[in-house]
Amino acid sequence: MSTKPRAAFTLIELLVVIAIIGILIGMLVPAVQKIRESAARTQCANNLKQIGLALHHYHDTKKVFPPAYLRTSDRQTGTAYGVNYPDATWNGLPGWAWGTLLLPHLDQGSLYTSLRLDLPCWATENAPYVRTKLAVFLCPSASGGSDGFEVLQESGNMRYGVPYSPSIYFAHSHYVTNAGVHQPWGRTTPYAYDLEAGEPIPANGNQPAFIDGPFYRNSKTTIAMVTDGLSQTVFIGEHSSVLSNKTWVGVVPNAVTPPRLDLRPWPSENNAAGCLVGAHSGPDTHDHPQVIIHAPNHPFGHTDEMYSEHPGGANVLFGDGTVRFISQYIDPFTWVALSTRNKNDVASGDY
Repeated sequence: MSTKPRAAFTLIELLVVIAIIGILIGMLVPAVQKIRESAARTQCANNLKQIGLALHHYHDTKKVFPPAYLRTSDRQTGTAYGVNYPDATWNGLPGWAWGTLLLPHLDQGSLYTSLRLDLPCWATENAPYVRTKLAVFLCPSASGGSDGFEVLQESGNMRYGVPYSPSIYFAHSHYVTNAGVHQPWGRTTPYAYDLEAGEPIPANGNQPAFIDGPFYRNSKTTIAMVTDGLSQTVFIGEHSSVLSNKTWVGVVPNAVTPPRLDLRPWPSENNAAGCLVGAHSGPDTHDHPQVIIHAPNHPFGHTDEMYSEHPGGANVLFGDGTVRFISQYIDPFTWVALSTRNKNDVASGDY
């Protein structure tokens, strides 16, 4: 019989091989994650490009860009499907938002015709359709959910909301419209009915504050009204559901947008109903003396700021249809200039 020893790995050799494999995996995982995030960021930018084309198709048809959301022009009051209207900021019927109005221009004509636009967006007849998950409104990097959410109303606690009765569920959108410097949803009741009018702010020497972004309730912005230039005016930007839930569907009177305290310990508070579809840059004169400017990804987590989970910034759609990645370290006043449509404050430099 042969006494030649059999070839085999020693224990030390095996441990060395395992260690090398572990090192290689450790090097590979970050690279894979980086590639995955790059793909997600590209998909997000493509979504915004589609939305930009839809906005301009809408403008070609209607001669105006869609409003952030709709309310009938009269001062009617009442209750519809368990919801009292108007609320303190004069939100009422029907509430349909920019995303709904763009559906025919996003290859969603069938969904659009299924909706009863003559009824409130929260009507039970619309319930099966307003929960529709649409990829064009969803960023792959958003980790707070994309399957829809329960709309909440004021609870008396500025950090939380409570459900409506009956419950209202809307589809998610990870994109929001830009209202400019001032928050329409933060106006006092006497000046919340007509958002075209200036609101005197005592803390600002009673100087009137105007909504100076391209989108707000019942807005009728045209290309000619964007005097700062379409390429210098932010139209739509990201807002991840890890911060707060947003929708493409519409606005429900008395709704609130709480921070997602179930996911992160955000220090921010609720904003009112219009914030379901919009964001602003600050410094809102209501916030004096803090004069807060919240550029994308501001760490305080204002539920009415633009926010993404892409490292270093957020994708933003400009009025000319271009999509740019805005650094979270952008000069705050440059961000303000980019957020207004008609202030003759065209931004300069890198952003």
